[in-house]
Amino acid sequence: MKNSQNFVSYTSENPLKIAILHHNIEPTEIKFNEYFIQEGCEVFFFDIRQVKIEDLFDCDLVFNRVYSSIASQDFKVLSKTLSLLKSLEERGIKCVNSYLASLADYNKYELYKLLKKQKIRTPPTLFIKSRKKIEVVSDKAIKNFGLPIVAKRNCGGKSYEVSLAHSKEELLQILNKMFDLAEDQNYGAGFILQKFMKSVRNHDCRVAVVEGNFLYSYSRSFIPRNSKYKWMASTSGGSVERPYNSTKEEIEIAKKANLAINSSFSESDIILTSKGPCIIEVNPSAGYFIDSIDDLERMKLIVKNLINIYKKTNEIMQVEINLPYQILN
Repeated sequence: MKNSQNFVSYTSENPLKIAILHHNIEPTEIKFNEYFIQEGCEVFFFDIRQVKIEDLFDCDLVFNRVYSSIASQDFKVLSKTLSLLKSLEERGIKCVNSYLASLADYNKYELYKLLKKQKIRTPPTLFIKSRKKIEVVSDKAIKNFGLPIVAKRNCGGKSYEVSLAHSKEELLQILNKMFDLAEDQNYGAGFILQKFMKSVRNHDCRVAVVEGNFLYSYSRSFIPRNSKYKWMASTSGGSVERPYNSTKEEIEIAKKANLAINSSFSESDIILTSKGPCIIEVNPSAGYFIDSIDDLERMKLIVKNLINIYKKTNEIMQVEINLPYQILN
């Protein structure tokens, strides 16, 4: 069993052991495996549906790639993932990402509360757990936020079930359809309503942060969805990615969001409003396209930085543990 007092030197004879936690193995995970091996690591795949906590005790770092989007297929497995991450952290095993970061990934309302607690600008949000509360919460959202209103799944990814409602009637119709589909899929994490934050430009920016350090950024064009104007950014939905040099303010808010959810790595979706940058979402387990040269380079950067920081932190802590002995002798 590992704990915070166990430190080792990682060499070719004693490689860093990486566990990739997954649901269905996707091409992205195969690539991450390749890049970890290139960094001299030993990599093991573990299916969240079958893994037991003791299977991971000999691993140095657990790389969680169980996506929030799996909620539409196998919702209950996300609870197991969170429970496993929490238990691993209690045993001193490094998880990327942490229990709290993964909770924020799987529960957008929890993310909202964590950001709000740290006074990080993000859309005001209301939560709907029960179909019986649809009209009451919708009325409250319209009163507090005005129209249009963004409705989305509380747990989900890749812009799945994200809509913009321009009237109360449209909002009620959208939510009822969402609850119908949720029942068919045994999805039980509820939905959220958010104030629509108007951007002053025709794109957002995605800012990546590793252990509090800026890594890269790029922009995504807005696309229309059930609206006459373009308002949503989603690469999987058709947004065009372009090189973008994020501003100091955008980097700062992304770093604060990363820290707020205790994330080793995250990509924050940021829009620029008339009042400044605003966090729309934080993605601790972002998806990547292996046919994209840009995404492959991003994945390499993520792996290289995570490994370098992990090794450096381990070396520093090892020196600190040994220091009193050296002084006494």
